[in-house]
Amino acid sequence: MHIFMSNDDGIEARGLRMLARGLVDLGEITLIAPHQECSSSSSALTLRERLYLKEEHTGEPRFKAFSFTGRPADCAKFGISYWLQDTPPDLVVSGINNGYNVGSDVTYSGTVAVALEGHYEKIPSLAVSGQTFDEEFLERAVPFVRDFIQKVFVKGKYPGLLNLNIPNIPEINWQHVKVCRQGLQIYENAITSAVDEDGQIYYRVKGRALPDSDHEDDVYFLHRGWITVTPLTWYQGADQEIGAVEDLLHSIAQREVKK
Repeated sequence: MHIFMSNDDGIEARGLRMLARGLVDLGEITLIAPHQECSSSSSALTLRERLYLKEEHTGEPRFKAFSFTGRPADCAKFGISYWLQDTPPDLVVSGINNGYNVGSDVTYSGTVAVALEGHYEKIPSLAVSGQTFDEEFLERAVPFVRDFIQKVFVKGKYPGLLNLNIPNIPEINWQHVKVCRQGLQIYENAITSAVDEDGQIYYRVKGRALPDSDHEDDVYFLHRGWITVTPLTWYQGADQEIGAVEDLLHSIAQREVKK
């Protein structure tokens, strides 16, 4: 098979390199990742700047690696729609990301954005995130991700997009997996402030992810030590609200006519 890989932690990221080395026996791998770290860039595209591709010499002859001066979605769109248009990938794999992409956080995630680009092209896609970039953790997580791909996408032929989050638990195996729906990740103190050396106040987007959820979803299970698997899609329409919005606009239109 042909696997396209990318991430949002950058071409030098440990999680990306270790996972690529762990998947080389599954087939051909093409890796195109941002030239620098650009986490939380979501599906942003670079529309007003020139983008450059550079081949990277990784010391690993079993896969081709390139850095790209765009964001994660740029890398995936360029790789899938242009660079590999004559040899399209059979699978898109994004990550392993440094830190979770769970619940509503997927809307900010460059890691998930890469997988979404594959999903747009009807290519089976996987976004993978881990609790830490600790090498010992990654050495245990990578074999599980490889086995997951082999069983779910190769043998199981799953056609869609899955979001996989792996906590740093002692045993990373199938007995600790929960398939669950996407939840809402709430943060405590999402914005913090401090004073710089010149006496000016500055702000950071930096909060503590709260483990509680109103439902048994991916947020609930991940914070309780489960490996979570959540099917995703690009569609965000609230179809159940169409009738209510139609009624509201109809009433507004009637009032406007009477004026």
